[in-house]
Amino acid sequence: MTGSVKSFGGDAAMDDQLVELAILGILAERSEVYPPYLVSELRRRAPMLRVERVGPVLERLWRERRVARLWHRYLLPDRVPTVRARWLSMIEHSRTSRAAREAAGAAYDDGQALLQTWDGWRIGAVDA
Repeated sequence: MTGSVKSFGGDAAMDDQLVELAILGILAERSEVYPPYLVSELRRRAPMLRVERVGPVLERLWRERRVARLWHRYLLPDRVPTVRARWLSMIEHSRTSRAAREAAGAAYDDGQALLQTWDGWRIGAVDA
């Protein structure tokens, strides 16, 4: 039999606050995470939490600039420079491969240019 776990008191604000604290705790441990990883980690660590609230809580934290986002990965804002440097390094490493240069051409330049403008919330004039 499957069923959903009841929240602590039916209080949605409290549920969101607990999910927020759990998300921030996981982000403090890892440099960047995908939402599905957050959901599976929350199910493992705190099965009483309403994991269906992960998406809305992440969006709110992102709008409040309390978490940053790069494509579909979330991270703490203070990690933006480190994550950017790692991605730029990976692009540069891939670019040095002869096969990659021939296949992708200017795509590496475009990727580097996009990452250079990423601040954790926007890539140039577009939301990240």
